[in-house]
Amino acid sequence: MYKKFYRDIEQLLRDIDSSKSNDQMLRTTLERIVDTCAEEHGIESGRLYRERATFFELIASVGEYGESITGKAVPKDYSIIGELQREHLVMITPDTPGFDPEIEYQFTHFDYAAILVGQSPSYMLSFGVRKRDDEGHLHFLLETIRTAVDLKLRKNALEGQMRQASDIQQSLLPPHLPELPGFEFGAVSLPAEEVGGDIYDAQEVDDGVVGITVADASGHGLPAALQARDAMTGLRMGIANNRKINVTIENLNTVIHQSGLTSRFVSLFYGELEESGNLVFVNCGHCPPLLLSAGDRRVYELPSSGPVLGPLPEARYRRSFARLNPGDVLVMFSDGLIERKRGDDDDGEAEQFGVERLIETVRGLSDRPAPEIVAATLAKVRDFGEDAPWEDDVTLFIIKRLAGNDADEAQAEGMESAPVNPHLPEQDPPDRA
Repeated sequence: MYKKFYRDIEQLLRDIDSSKSNDQMLRTTLERIVDTCAEEHGIESGRLYRERATFFELIASVGEYGESITGKAVPKDYSIIGELQREHLVMITPDTPGFDPEIEYQFTHFDYAAILVGQSPSYMLSFGVRKRDDEGHLHFLLETIRTAVDLKLRKNALEGQMRQASDIQQSLLPPHLPELPGFEFGAVSLPAEEVGGDIYDAQEVDDGVVGITVADASGHGLPAALQARDAMTGLRMGIANNRKINVTIENLNTVIHQSGLTSRFVSLFYGELEESGNLVFVNCGHCPPLLLSAGDRRVYELPSSGPVLGPLPEARYRRSFARLNPGDVLVMFSDGLIERKRGDDDDGEAEQFGVERLIETVRGLSDRPAPEIVAATLAKVRDFGEDAPWEDDVTLFIIKRLAGNDADEAQAEGMESAPVNPHLPEQDPPDRA
């Protein structure tokens, strides 16, 4: 008897855990308890009620009166409902204080046991029983089921919240990358968990000018996602005010610092790319983007021009300048990409994908369109990690200037023709600054 009892519990717990929706899980639990516990525990019927504003509505009924009584309600101010809300599991007989036969006999003429699960809304599962629970087996069964159902409901609620957070985060990514004559754009961002702290953006900020962003909030998961969301929202608001980009970044840094999360930070690269190939940027402690020159085959880093956002409220950020010539490729990324590992980290033998391997990979793909460079590079990084789950959020943003646009050279307006010179004096580039 005891082996069967515990096998029944195990099967019920498996059914609960494998259910997809709250409704399906609760109905399955109701049906399984009535089906498997009739002989041992004398359970003859089961009912499932859903909480409404002032009452519990019967939404499913098994045995006895069946589905013919669904839709009936029990008022919340009924004293037995009050006891159930306090105790979460009650055994009810006609001798129970407050028992009202006019209410009770609408649903069952048996004694019954009821459990309360979930919140906002709560659900009540009630089971008509025809014999006493002298050994406490039914009480043990229902308490076990109540705990398992509560955990499943909380898990479903948390997963729903995470899906909503993921939807919010995805809504911050541009649905389509903008077009800039003579350039191709490709980008991807993958969270290590349901949501993550990496984000990218590309928006037209003026005629012939595209603002590009890659940001990485410390950590990953929901806290990092919220921090990244706030950073991106603040940046977009600052850009809309048409201020110089270093002023916008400094204001954003102050806002992030005042959020109180000084133990967290956001690294961010923001640049404004003109149709001429000129790029003015601020790098707030982010992985230096790589400019792969088609002319001299060299690789130039776009270095930091200030600290990460958040910890230092008085931080100042210097604008730097670069230029994309025809055939050049700009590679922006988060550290989750280059820190992808393979091997046994416990023995200190784990190898990282690294910057050099990233350069080699993109160089080998530079004749392809930018979106294909992104996809093929990401596949190579994933394969390098032997298809293991991502350990950190990963972002890759590629900008390729198409070859053969020599007319753009005449629009340089005095900017240096070298791909990157971080030692250029502070000056305003043409148009936006």
